[in-house]
Amino acid sequence: MRVLIILLISGLFFLSYGENDYQNYLDEYNKFLKEESESFEQYYKEIMEEFEEYKRITYEEFENYKKEIEQYWKEAEVSTKKKWVEYSDDYKIKKAVDFEKGEIRVEIRDTKKPSKKKIAKVLMDLVTEDTKKAFERDKLSQRIEKRISKKAKHLKKAKVKPRPILLNVVVDKKEPEPQDVSKAVVSLIKKGKVIEKPSKIKGEKVYSFRVKIPPKKFLKKAKEYKPIVLEYTNKYKLDHALVYAIIHTESSFNPLAKSPVPAYGLMQIVPSSAGKDATKLIYGKPVLLAPSYLYNEEKNILVGTTYIYILYNNYLKDIKHPLSRLYCTIAAYNTGAGNVARAFIGTTNIKRAAKVINRMSPSEVYETLLRKLPYDETKNYLKKVTKRILMYKEI
Repeated sequence: MRVLIILLISGLFFLSYGENDYQNYLDEYNKFLKEESESFEQYYKEIMEEFEEYKRITYEEFENYKKEIEQYWKEAEVSTKKKWVEYSDDYKIKKAVDFEKGEIRVEIRDTKKPSKKKIAKVLMDLVTEDTKKAFERDKLSQRIEKRISKKAKHLKKAKVKPRPILLNVVVDKKEPEPQDVSKAVVSLIKKGKVIEKPSKIKGEKVYSFRVKIPPKKFLKKAKEYKPIVLEYTNKYKLDHALVYAIIHTESSFNPLAKSPVPAYGLMQIVPSSAGKDATKLIYGKPVLLAPSYLYNEEKNILVGTTYIYILYNNYLKDIKHPLSRLYCTIAAYNTGAGNVARAFIGTTNIKRAAKVINRMSPSEVYETLLRKLPYDETKNYLKKVTKRILMYKEI
């Protein structure tokens, strides 16, 4: 259509102004196209350099942060995909929440055993902390964001909204009162126990308080994200259960999930792969996504669902059977479409792989993926997501 309009305009121009003017017009138009092409090439070169710089900065800051922790603790424990770890400013207190295993842990370095009152105070702070406050306290993410903000011209940030992290997990009320929270903390104290461990600092001990929370209570968090999930799955005509199953498998609904890849948030978005592809569709060009953007749960789910849509409707569109394409999409979310192709033909050519896949039944496709995907992680990922889709059909 665009070409037809250009030809019509060109013809009218020729009739109105003559051959010389028409040639000048063509020269100017070709110059415009060349400048547009060069401008895009320059932009793409810049954004790819920024992605590489992002990875370098993330790696450096992870290593620096670990060294900082190791000055005070025997192990440099940091947040992961399914575990949220936070230290006090003086590194005297460590709080850790394992969303997958269902455990809350508070560790205090001190010269004497802390009182139940002190442990309760730390637990109260942990239980009432929201995502906004947690991000503000997150030294590692703050440092990464500060450094990349100085380096990247094409960076998108967002405000991290104050959403409860543990409150609705440990208190069985939608809008708990202060006394409800106090009762829940007292209950945690009664269920947990304190273990004494050696400390790296001479004259101190580490007092570790642990309490188990049934993992299914953490899965209650799925309902918190229902409006966001439904908004974007309806927009892209995706199965909401698929998105929930991917969030569960990626982060166990840990909104502060991170890994040094780098990847951030509920759907573990990697800025240089899923982030790059999704933002090209969302914003018309690839942009870099800051930690603050990906810790905004609405933005994170937007990018994640957009990437699923791209995998299913673009990269893997030549796979005809919807179930076969779904299996390949799940695996591709973890490892990329190229590695999915490799499982069928030994190369990353997805068009050629689709021809092979289309001669197979969905069950044969699934079994081939489980046998021949390059990484065991992706094989296990495929099994977990397909199983969990059924869990979230009725949510």
